[in-house]
Amino acid sequence: MRRLSTILFVLILGYYAVSSYVSFYSELLWFQSMGYEEAFWRMYMTEYIVGAVYFAIFWLVIGVNIWIASRMEAVYVSPTGGVYQQPFNLVAKPAKTIFFGILIFVSYIMSSAPAAKWMRILQYMHSESFGTADSVFQKDIGYYIYQLPFYQSIVSWLYGVVIVAMIAVLATYLYRKAIYIEPQGIRLADVVKRHLMILGAMLLLIYAVDNYFSAYNILYKDNGTVVGASYTDVHAVLLGYRVMIAVAILGAIAALWGAVKATWRFAVIGGVAQFAVGFVMLNVYPGLIHRFVVTPNALEKEKPYIEENIRQTRRAYELDKITEQDFNYELSLKASDLKANSSTIKNITLWDYRPIKDSYSQLQEIRPYYNFYDVDIDRYMINGEYRQVMLAGREMNLDKIGSSENWINKTFIYTHGHGIVMSPVNVVTQEGQPEFFIKNIPPELAVNIKIDRPEIYFGELMNESDYVIVKTSKEEFDYPLGESNQHTMYKEESGVSIGSFARKMLFAIRFNKFNLLLNDYIQAQSKVLYYRNIRDRVEKIAPYIRWDRDPYLVAENGRLYWMMDGYTITDQYPYSAMSEERVGSGAFARKRYFNYIRNSVKVVIDAYNGKTDLYAFQPDSDPLIRVYGKMFKGVFKEYATMPDELKKHVRYPQDLFDIQASHFASYHVSDANVFFNKEDVWHVAQEKYGDDVQTMESYYMIMRLPGETKEEFITLLPFTPNNKSNMIAWFCVRSDGDNYGKLLVYRFPKTELVYGPMQVESRIDQTPEISEKLTLWNQQGSRVTRGNMLVVPINNSLLYVEPLYLQSNQSRLPELKKVIVAYGNSIFMEDNLEIGLEKIFGGNYGDFGTSSTVAPMSENKATTDNVSSSLSSDQSRALRELSRSAMQNYNNAQDALKRGDWAKYGEFLERLKRDLDKLNEQSQKF
Repeated sequence: MRRLSTILFVLILGYYAVSSYVSFYSELLWFQSMGYEEAFWRMYMTEYIVGAVYFAIFWLVIGVNIWIASRMEAVYVSPTGGVYQQPFNLVAKPAKTIFFGILIFVSYIMSSAPAAKWMRILQYMHSESFGTADSVFQKDIGYYIYQLPFYQSIVSWLYGVVIVAMIAVLATYLYRKAIYIEPQGIRLADVVKRHLMILGAMLLLIYAVDNYFSAYNILYKDNGTVVGASYTDVHAVLLGYRVMIAVAILGAIAALWGAVKATWRFAVIGGVAQFAVGFVMLNVYPGLIHRFVVTPNALEKEKPYIEENIRQTRRAYELDKITEQDFNYELSLKASDLKANSSTIKNITLWDYRPIKDSYSQLQEIRPYYNFYDVDIDRYMINGEYRQVMLAGREMNLDKIGSSENWINKTFIYTHGHGIVMSPVNVVTQEGQPEFFIKNIPPELAVNIKIDRPEIYFGELMNESDYVIVKTSKEEFDYPLGESNQHTMYKEESGVSIGSFARKMLFAIRFNKFNLLLNDYIQAQSKVLYYRNIRDRVEKIAPYIRWDRDPYLVAENGRLYWMMDGYTITDQYPYSAMSEERVGSGAFARKRYFNYIRNSVKVVIDAYNGKTDLYAFQPDSDPLIRVYGKMFKGVFKEYATMPDELKKHVRYPQDLFDIQASHFASYHVSDANVFFNKEDVWHVAQEKYGDDVQTMESYYMIMRLPGETKEEFITLLPFTPNNKSNMIAWFCVRSDGDNYGKLLVYRFPKTELVYGPMQVESRIDQTPEISEKLTLWNQQGSRVTRGNMLVVPINNSLLYVEPLYLQSNQSRLPELKKVIVAYGNSIFMEDNLEIGLEKIFGGNYGDFGTSSTVAPMSENKATTDNVSSSLSSDQSRALRELSRSAMQNYNNAQDALKRGDWAKYGEFLERLKRDLDKLNEQSQKF
């Protein structure tokens, strides 16, 4: 039996050793192939060194205490022959082995937790100043982010060490018969009491230190009004912690005195006093201060702390860099203004990313094993014009290979996706489908974008287990070609060599595929590509960075690249409001909190060879990325070294913009009185998508900002007042060139009613010509989806645009069939954007090229009044302009009437009269 146990133990130990070696060495090979070997060793060695140091310290402390306890001779001899002591004598010999094994296990557990927090130690060693301090303790912010967590982790660990030491010495004394169990109770020798009271004194001293550091936690406390220390915290809780420190030190002295006297009395008094004083000073006293001092004068008492919360929150989220401007809203837009902003009109996003993904899938996946994981938005110079486009990478989905799915196909043949699709955001074919700039396999290009290397070996669809082997004797499937297939061979040197038998064995164990040892395709030059999911790659290289949820694909220099944003975050920024997000999925889902964020990392990943470059972006504004740069030398490149062609595609990430918007809704207020009373709380506007009301998503646009001379790529989001639907402001950020990252808020006049998106949605529902048609189409075996509402600022006015998609109940192919355009009191639903604009503003917008003629739905199109064919084109144009002007002045007059602006009402009525007089005069000529 003993031999069998030994063999089993050796086998288990051997399996663990081999598995650990395979995991370690294959990870090292991957980091070497990526050029990040130094980062691997820093992470790996730091974790193991930290674990070893904590293991040694724990072992030393426990060992010394056990050694002291084991030096004692037996004190008591049982007068009854050891009735109660006998069980311990029986297990004395095996107890040593068991005890030693338990100690090893506990030491490992006690060292594992600090080892897992190795990052905290590196941050402490390389900490930097933030250059700003909190208002309570006057310490630099860097102290709270780098040093305080390290100190608190040591204190928590020391608690465990002392408690385990107490248990260990009790067991040792019990074994040495210094503790005697009898019917009347448990009797302890004086030396046991002294030893335990000394350890108890140490525990109280640790508790004193713990209270010292815990006092800083008031800076993160959510007190109901704001996050951070309140009046009660500063004037009562902080005092309570100081008193607790003094009581804990006195308690430790009492315990030591009890050790000298070999009596529990002093230690018990010290412990009871600790709990009693703690209850009074940390609960009762702060409660009384809050009730009788703060509550009657809440605003006066809390004002300086509210101001500190506003100041620090705005800094932590860079809200203090937002420039606020007045938007002098007026309904003065004319046809000439639209033509002057033609680039804005040409880039209005009629295609929502959700229905166009279905269109891409139905029209361009070509084969079942190709999938589009996501649709990205970007901008390009297309034939000399600045155009906003949507694009997606055609990736290989091995789960859909079907009956041909086997290890050979997955590993050697179906190794990569192929090409991209790209379409302008605003162009629609006669069938209601996107007009492709790039389509098909191999890529067919209708624009001046070059793609020489369309293969996608690295993307978003791959799982961690989706490895492939390239540069073998077996040709890879490239793309379908008629009745046959086009094949290819991998052309570059990326990946880890797998040509030798030792490497085959290594990866056979790692991937649990021993076919690798017998396969004849693998040659000396063969490479294995693993961690092919781009998110897996960056998380391996920099696990301490928070990665954006939406990587995007870029076509430049004839190649395809993935670009991704990374963020430095912490939850230790004093007084800053907390953000919460859900990470992971299913059983592994958890919440992550942070109250500081910077977009300090830009990543470029080559879709063909997997080369991954991390760039430190604007490090001067972020001490965290500078610390990471010192911790992991060579991981982050200077942003200046990024190729200029790729810099043109760098954009301000929506993740960060949305986080800033959520906080700016409250923290646009700088006045503590207004903030305390919640008098000016905003919310992100709502919209109707499909049949559901939802919070609007921020969206990218190419438009000309007020006061600027050219269009640029921005991100935009409207705000409404709390519990109201009218628009109060719009928030945007710039992404192009030197203007990158400039945050702007345009506030509407408080005296003007500016329709919010939901108000426009309601007016659409209340327009009979539109609502009746929507109801009819939904009853004819089709489903109408209302796309995202776009608020488009032009000059000092706003256009509202909402696309409508028609989809058969039996098909997943949506068709863009109608566009709703609203301006002022005018709402039209037309076949395309140009017609809608013509209905509102007159003029001819065919030269905008925003859409092809859309095939009409099954309905009779509404007819419009036509001028007699006998009129010349100039005469017809003059009549249309006068008619449009008259309608516009009428709408403006109605708006002024609703606002009670009688001066404007009279002015627009006078303009309407002049238009009608001119129309009457013109009509007399025909």
